[in-house]
Amino acid sequence: MTHPKRGARPVSSAPLRADAVANRAKVVAAARAAFTTEGPDVSLDEIARRAGVGAGTVHRHFATKADLVETVLAAAVEDLVATASSYAESDDPGTALRAFLVHLVTEGAATHELAARLRVRAGDIDTAVSGPVADLDRAMAVLLSRAHNAGVVHADVDERDLTAIVAAAHAAYVHPLGGERAVALVLRALD
Repeated sequence: MTHPKRGARPVSSAPLRADAVANRAKVVAAARAAFTTEGPDVSLDEIARRAGVGAGTVHRHFATKADLVETVLAAAVEDLVATASSYAESDDPGTALRAFLVHLVTEGAATHELAARLRVRAGDIDTAVSGPVADLDRAMAVLLSRAHNAGVVHADVDERDLTAIVAAAHAAYVHPLGGERAVALVLRALD
């Protein structure tokens, strides 16, 4: 799913060459790493240097720094969706749901923390990630439905419960003493 507002498409509407697609991916990966370690003040020139591309390449793909920030956050959520989809292929729905929830608490907490750090620099983060978040909600619903059908999760546990549990676990996970306990509580809540 692409969304021009969040920079998912380049400034130009022409189809991208393979090298341009690769360069764009390098820029997004370098930006994600730089924003994670240094926060929102890292320069586009520094991101270009880390990506091994020229500054002009960054500007051709992203009209503004806010577009790059939004794309980085959307890509982080899209990574979670891809992981959920891979777990949905499992022959063991209960283990798949639990494994994804552990992943969501740990990796999702990192994504949430990154979003909080970058919020001040982005345009409209909520709009930028709304599509990927909706995809994530659907992927979680598939995992939960499969677990329900297998009888390994209480029938009264619904998507809102999972969202609330994961949100609480995110808060606990980022606390210095809360990581492992947060994951254990998420898993216990399903029993």
